[in-house]
Order: sequence, then C-alpha cells, then structure tokens
Amino acid sequence: MKRICTVCQRVSVDGNLWCQEPDCPAGNMPLIFDYGEWLGDIKIVRLLRVLRTAALYEAERDGQPVLLKVAHPGCQDLLRREARVLLELSAQQHPMLPVLLPAYRQLDPRQRPYGKTVFRDETKYYEVFAHAQGEFLRDMLLQNPQPWYQHAAWMTISLADAIAFMHLKGKVLHLNLNPDAIYVRTDREGIPRPLLLDLGLLGEVDKVDPTWVQKFAVPAYTPPELIARDGPVGYASDVYGLGLLLYEMLAGHPAFRFAQRKDADVRQMVVAGGIEPLERTDLAEDIHQIVHMAIQRAPEQRYQDVRAFAKLLRTKFGEVPPEKKRSINRRILIAAILIALATIVLIMLAALLG
Repeated sequence: MKRICTVCQRVSVDGNLWCQEPDCPAGNMPLIFDYGEWLGDIKIVRLLRVLRTAALYEAERDGQPVLLKVAHPGCQDLLRREARVLLELSAQQHPMLPVLLPAYRQLDPRQRPYGKTVFRDETKYYEVFAHAQGEFLRDMLLQNPQPWYQHAAWMTISLADAIAFMHLKGKVLHLNLNPDAIYVRTDREGIPRPLLLDLGLLGEVDKVDPTWVQKFAVPAYTPPELIARDGPVGYASDVYGLGLLLYEMLAGHPAFRFAQRKDADVRQMVVAGGIEPLERTDLAEDIHQIVHMAIQRAPEQRYQDVRAFAKLLRTKFGEVPPEKKRSINRRILIAAILIALATIVLIMLAALLG
C-alpha cells in the first residue's frame, strides 16, 4: 500500500510527502493498492493507471480477471455518476466503452452499478469492468510518439463513435479526453481498438460544475471555454478533445507541452490558444486544415459535433476495418481438449473402482 500524488505522480510509502508545487495535493493523496491486497472479494493484481479521479487496476474475482476502478477521496460522486451512465448505455453496449460488471456477485448491476466498502478506515467506491488486454495510449505514445497516421485517424474515428453514443444515448459530454483515459488493445491484424476507460467530467450541455473542472480535469486537454468560462459548452467541446488527440498523434507531441509545468500555467496556455501548425509533409494540406478546425479556440469555429469531424476523417482515411478477433492457438486448444478428456476418464475410473 502506498500513496501517489495525482498531479506530480510522486510516491509516498509512509503517507508523508512535502512538495513545492502549489497544485500538488500532497496532503490528500489517494491510497493505492499493491499486488495481493484485497478490496472486498476482489484481489489486486497490478496497478494500471493513476488518474486524477481514480486508480485503475488489473484484478481478479473468483479467479477470473477483471478491471477495477477505485475513486480517489472526494471523487466518489463522479464515479457513481459514471457507473449510472454506463448502466444506462449498457442496453446497447458500445465496443469502445467498458463493459460494466456487477459490483457485488450476488447483485445485478441494475441494483447497484458501483460498489462501496471500507479499507483501513477509508470508504472506497469502485466499479468493476470486463477484462481487456492492452496498454494506455499515453504509454503507446511514449514508445512511439507518432504512430502510423492511418491508425491515428482510425482510433480518432472509433473514439468519435463512442463520444457520439454518449451524446445521443446518455445525454452527457466527456469534456476531458486525454491519452491517460484511453486503453488500447489490438486485433489480430494489429489494428488498434481504443477503449474509453474514463468518461471524463460527464457534464451536460451548458451545465458543467466549475469545481469539477478545477479539481478533476487535466488542464492540457480541457476545452478553453471550460477554463475561461467565456463560451458555450456543448458538443463542439468534445470535438476539441478529439482534435487534440489526433493532433498529438500526428505531431508527435501534445498541443500544449505540459511536462514540468504548473496547472495554472497550462491553463493560461490553453486559454491563450496559439497551437503550433502541423508539419506533416506526407499528409495533404486539407488534412491539416481538418485537424486545425477541430481545435479552434472558439467553439463556434469548430465542427459542431463529433460525427461531422469523423465523417471528414472517413473521407480521407476510410472506414475503420471490422475487427478480427485473435484466433486461439490450435495446438493449445487441442492440448486443452485432451487434458479435459483425460480428466473425465480418470474421474470415471475412480468412480467405478470406488
């Protein structure tokens, strides 16, 4: 067990940490679980990511792998709201959204979409998702800052479909799309398939809690109208988030270079705008224009919804290919069948001899 700062990522084993950064919540660092610790009936396998609002883990329940999301102190309202939205959206499960599992084995998710338990005198709220094998987009970009532009566009189109689904079916906005919230798996053809493991601020059109923006949003990926409160907050705000992701994958660096900068300074950069133009000589100029229109400073100058943005990307990069599942190794499958048959035979012999 340890504690990690959600802003500067400093780690404290004993819970004591002093930091010079004014944005660092060192006095209120969330508790992070280690391998082998238990949250209720769920065993922690490994930490996947520490977000500003929650920690994501690979875990096990009844011997089956699952993904576990545990809210940080003060963020439980956001996690509960996310669980309710996912439950509402699960009637038509979107492939780019996590599959919500029962928080308790004996209850249907419709009775309680999130879990609540006490660990060492701290009340913990959590969600349980179906397991998926992959890595976070942030880690992918650290290894390869400029993925193949076709894959970058296809991931953006896929995420646009998921965000449009949230807009139309859930009546909510994401408002903080960033590489740390996106988990990426690949199919057998090597095509990346993004999974949105965090639904962001879950605001409504022109109804966003400003305190949530200040406390929970990652400044470098927050629409300027949310920070400055000088424009309408709506569907075009998520166009901006998608545009920032595509820009980062094509440019090889974030639109706003936030490393080693204070949150307050990054917010000023975002409000000021002035993103460097793309310099990709291997891409047509109209593609540059499509990307830059998505990240205009003023919301009214962007595409007004993510579907319009995705439609233009499809005209340039084509449709995302249908997913091809990874095939099971034939030798492994045959061996498993033989072992199962041998086990059955031994059980039958033991029953006859007994």
